[in-house]
Amino acid sequence: MTEVIRSEDTADDIEWKEFLRNQYNLFFDERFYSYNNVFGKGICFHNLKFRDGLTGKINAIMLGCERQVSGERLFISCDGVSFAGFLWKKKSDLLNFFDAIRGFKSYLGDMGFSKAVLRTPPFVYNKTPNQETEYALLKSGFEVTSVSISNIIDLEEFEFKNISETKKRSIKKSQKDISVNIIDGLLTADNFKEYYEILLDNRELKNVSPTHSMEELIYLKNRLPESIILFEARIGSRLAAICVLFSISKDIILNFYLAGSEEFKLQGAAELILLKSIEWSKENGYKFYDIGTSDTSDGLIEGLFAFKKKFLAHGFLRKTYEINLTKD
Repeated sequence: MTEVIRSEDTADDIEWKEFLRNQYNLFFDERFYSYNNVFGKGICFHNLKFRDGLTGKINAIMLGCERQVSGERLFISCDGVSFAGFLWKKKSDLLNFFDAIRGFKSYLGDMGFSKAVLRTPPFVYNKTPNQETEYALLKSGFEVTSVSISNIIDLEEFEFKNISETKKRSIKKSQKDISVNIIDGLLTADNFKEYYEILLDNRELKNVSPTHSMEELIYLKNRLPESIILFEARIGSRLAAICVLFSISKDIILNFYLAGSEEFKLQGAAELILLKSIEWSKENGYKFYDIGTSDTSDGLIEGLFAFKKKFLAHGFLRKTYEINLTKD
């Protein structure tokens, strides 16, 4: 059976770092998720390595945390990032998945966890996109307890000429007056304040708050400058829209923030900056561009989903799996 080992400090864990070197994922990188500790989020991380009982090699890792709820100990994978679950070695197969999941369930029971919650990315995030891991989870007693839909573009198929005619016309018109650029260099509270105000105002109109504070985004961009990519769109000297991309791996890029100023909404700055960031991602060798989710707990945001579909983005499910270990 797979041996499950808790990594006390992934920043100094040679096995963890070597595993990530071969199948990198930004959210599993201590340089990223450590912002939760730096800014006092109070997350008790419980990160796991899965060692194959026959080869002695690490077949998977899992970013996790523990939480006390109503006197019960829960394992969550994972607070502080968008999604986690198992991150598998490239050539793992269904037999590896079943064995590791058996080891995981035994570990959870031995450690006194009453429930495990795994928030997983769409299956196209896998190095070899398939649904074998989902099959193994479902057959091992996990249940899908919630789903969200994320819009993902296959960049190998993306061409500007193929997007909707209405978008093409509006973009061709808007790009005459709008300049789009990547922002490099060290961020500070002074030079980032203008960008964050656009994001904050945009989210307030939707009665939500940005996932990250201004200080947290500055920290992440400065610590991982090649993985956090910031675009700006300007009309003259005025900031009209921003876009923040997270480079999850060499194949996957995630549009974490897209926000436009209400003042310039009719000029199409948000549409143009989205297009330019998609084209940049394709030019830089990414395979998939995730525009992010188009729903809330109340259901599908139809207008947002339709907007993304016009950029050739298809819907893929983000699933949350749970297993109750106290069930008979």
